[in-house]
Amino acid sequence: MTDNPLTPYERTVAHEQDVSRFRHPYPTFDYQTRINDLAHKIEATEADAALLPNPVDLTYYTGSSQPANLYVPAGDGKHARLFVRRAMAFTKQEAGLPEKYLKQGGLSAIVEYASHVDTIGLPLETTPASLASKLADALDADPINISDVVLTQRAIKEEEEIELLTDAAELYEVAHGAIQRRAAPGVTEKQVGGEVVGALVAAGMDDNIFFRRWDARLPAAGLIASGETLSLVSGHAMTVTGTGVARSMPWGPSKRSLESGDFLVADIALNRAGYHGDVARTYVIGEATPTQHEWFEWTLALHEAARDAIEPGVPAEEPYLAAYRRAEELGVADWLCGYAEMQAPYIGHSIGLEADEEPTLMRGNTEKIREGMVLTIEPKLIHPERGAVMIEDDYLVTTDGVKRLSTVPQELFEISI
Repeated sequence: MTDNPLTPYERTVAHEQDVSRFRHPYPTFDYQTRINDLAHKIEATEADAALLPNPVDLTYYTGSSQPANLYVPAGDGKHARLFVRRAMAFTKQEAGLPEKYLKQGGLSAIVEYASHVDTIGLPLETTPASLASKLADALDADPINISDVVLTQRAIKEEEEIELLTDAAELYEVAHGAIQRRAAPGVTEKQVGGEVVGALVAAGMDDNIFFRRWDARLPAAGLIASGETLSLVSGHAMTVTGTGVARSMPWGPSKRSLESGDFLVADIALNRAGYHGDVARTYVIGEATPTQHEWFEWTLALHEAARDAIEPGVPAEEPYLAAYRRAEELGVADWLCGYAEMQAPYIGHSIGLEADEEPTLMRGNTEKIREGMVLTIEPKLIHPERGAVMIEDDYLVTTDGVKRLSTVPQELFEISI
């Protein structure tokens, strides 16, 4: 009789297959150092330990976003543990941690492992209230929001992260080509969006975008708007939103057909192996008029003013204030980043594993810009009659300024008809 120590029900084929061959290449990060740094940062808060259930945070600290909870005692990264709820086979392949850090189990396993804690740090803006309450009750601990601790650590990008962010930003080249191929009189915004999505996915873009905000979401094609829809600012953000085709997603490409002479704006979030780019360009269907060229040149001047204000140590509000001062000089401050009640005092934000990371470059934000951040600058001029122009690019903050990661020229593109 032959012994068979494992039945098909005790082991899955994922244990034997190297799934990395089916995926984008991914760097080897020093996750133990990241966890140790988090443990020390928690020590400076009122939390006795941290518990991270968010898949994006798990990707940053462990390399895997399989269903799990990362428990990190304050000041003691060596005793951090990743409690894997499901798919241990995948987690073992993906997590860049020694196997001793991995434990099978859910909440009861965490309670059994954790020493007594009076306070537990949670990223409360990404953790549902019911889950946060359940976790805190099980540990008999008061919840403390440690989102700022996590986001501050994630804000400074490592060299390999910058490479992935650059790859993501460069994907706009693909979207740019798709827009130039498809946009023409009689073609709808939605049809242009379809061409963009198909081209990006075929080029290897991950067809999902991650946000920190619980209510943030985008159509697959991002934000594409034209003609009279350019000044119809929906509630998603104070930007060129378009109207979308449904009340359930009231921004993005609509059923409107392009016309000769239209401005067309494309603002597209891009994901490559989990890291995001955020790039926007403006087009004209046909030959641009002198007035359209002027509107574009003013927007470019605002972009340059914001960009040139970025350097390590300046407050995160300064790029916006610099752009606003330039807008006042040009006489277009009333149209900067929206108008009337749909105008917002911001000019950009940080990007990384999520498309909306901190800091936000807005009036009143005194957080300091730091070397190693990757920021997007996205001024736009929106006018009910003149339409809208937008120029958005991604920049790495360096010791003496910025380096642009996105590669499409900062031009007003005319689409021949």
